[in-house]
Amino acid sequence: MNESISGQCHCGSIQWTATLPHKRALNCHCNMCRSLSGADYSSWIVIPSEQFSIMFGHEYVTEYQATESFSKSFCKKCGSTVNCINDDKFPNHIYITKGNVSTHFNIPAEIQVFTKFKADWVEVDKNIPIFN
Repeated sequence: MNESISGQCHCGSIQWTATLPHKRALNCHCNMCRSLSGADYSSWIVIPSEQFSIMFGHEYVTEYQATESFSKSFCKKCGSTVNCINDDKFPNHIYITKGNVSTHFNIPAEIQVFTKFKADWVEVDKNIPIFN
């Protein structure tokens, strides 16, 4: 039986579930992820799209199409990220932000990407492989 994780937006209006296994767990240092999250970098769990389901709160999901191939879905009440899609890197997959997972899980970052764009104050973890 496959393990599942669940999560929600900050206000709880949107709740989702995802079935594992995942494709990749990563930390992204690209400018787009940093500006969309307002954080030093973004931590994602990437899973096939068919393994992700919004349980309730569809009416609160809104989408920002950042580029032709990258979109971010978020809660229109609290602004919290629900998921992202990046068809350039992982077609037919969903990026789940690790910070919004509400169930206990242990999926450490397997790779770091776009570290050449990292914030100046960020120390890259040399124990996690880097892909640029």
